[in-house]
Amino acid sequence: MSKAPASRRMIEGREALAAARVLAVGGANVEHGYALPQGFRPDTKVTIDPQPWLAGGSSVNHSCRLLAIGVDVDPILPLAKADPMSTVITQALEAAESTGAATCRRTDLQVRGPGLTTPYTTIIRQGASRAVLNEFSPDLMTAYRDHVDRHLERLGRRRTAPDVVMVGHIHADRARERRQGVGYAGAITRRVLSHPELAHARRFVNFGSAQYTLGAKRWSRVLRESVDVFQLDIGETRRFCADAGLEDASLEAIFGWFRARCTVIVTLERFGAIGQLVGSDRPIAVWPFLIEHLADTTGAGDAMGAGVVASMLLDDFQEKDIDDAERARRFQLALEFGRVCGAYACTTVGGATGCPSLETLADFEHAARRPLSEHDARREVTSHDLFLIDRAFDA
Repeated sequence: MSKAPASRRMIEGREALAAARVLAVGGANVEHGYALPQGFRPDTKVTIDPQPWLAGGSSVNHSCRLLAIGVDVDPILPLAKADPMSTVITQALEAAESTGAATCRRTDLQVRGPGLTTPYTTIIRQGASRAVLNEFSPDLMTAYRDHVDRHLERLGRRRTAPDVVMVGHIHADRARERRQGVGYAGAITRRVLSHPELAHARRFVNFGSAQYTLGAKRWSRVLRESVDVFQLDIGETRRFCADAGLEDASLEAIFGWFRARCTVIVTLERFGAIGQLVGSDRPIAVWPFLIEHLADTTGAGDAMGAGVVASMLLDDFQEKDIDDAERARRFQLALEFGRVCGAYACTTVGGATGCPSLETLADFEHAARRPLSEHDARREVTSHDLFLIDRAFDA
């Protein structure tokens, strides 16, 4: 057997990946990061080397990861045409295209409008902790809603429909504050997920704070009717489910709530992920690779999501005409390749730069250290396992 089975399987399916298309809707931002020394105090001055401008945002990260492994992408991004800094993002998309010999649709890629600025993010890192400051203008929120509507209206006129829709962080879908400001309270996300031209596409959702803080009650019906796979990290999932009426915030209770709604993947920061198929009561874990030189966890969850979607394009675990055993096997394969993509992202700085080809991922997987044996690195999760994870994450 190959020593990089997850990645080698994807290489063998390269032709199928090249024939697929993913619609990526959501976040785009220019990132500027700072690493603070451990002893930093607010009243001190610190001199640092010039920091690069990087492309980021959930849907830019999704798009670049997929393009680099050879999947064509149609992105719908809040990318301001009038802002020269948007070239940071277009250059990242071009680099990923070149890596994977894939195509990023350029038609109406950028949001039109005078004076609009692409979202800007400042990331301040100190050791394993980080603070993220996002700047997203109200004018762009309004323009982005119209931009999404234009793209959705054109779907019926395109020759090929997307195979998968990936919805990331849509900042404009935040709740409106006290009848002031701009915020669509999830309306853009719901419009994308329920659009009739996308009814036959698989829908993968990886919400950002603007969406998941609206709460589980707001999204319960949408998840049941319009979402195939829902992914959040463990902290985000608990905040999302805070109003779900659960007895506690334990993972066992959370997985029970999702059981009748959609397949869920809960990432455990740098510690792997646990997934549960819709209708199942048997979560599956993929424990992490042991990364000796961790560079940056930014975008690791997005990279994992892109890996899961790429695997779905080869072996769809949501397909109805397969038995439960085969569905679980395909889901496990998707989680394993997602683990490879997420782990590799932790070795590079930024969520959308240096995106690897399939061959690079295979080399990484071959060299990666596993926590125990391959049998122990991927297995069904018991209630006791969930209890220990809850304790580790202070549930």
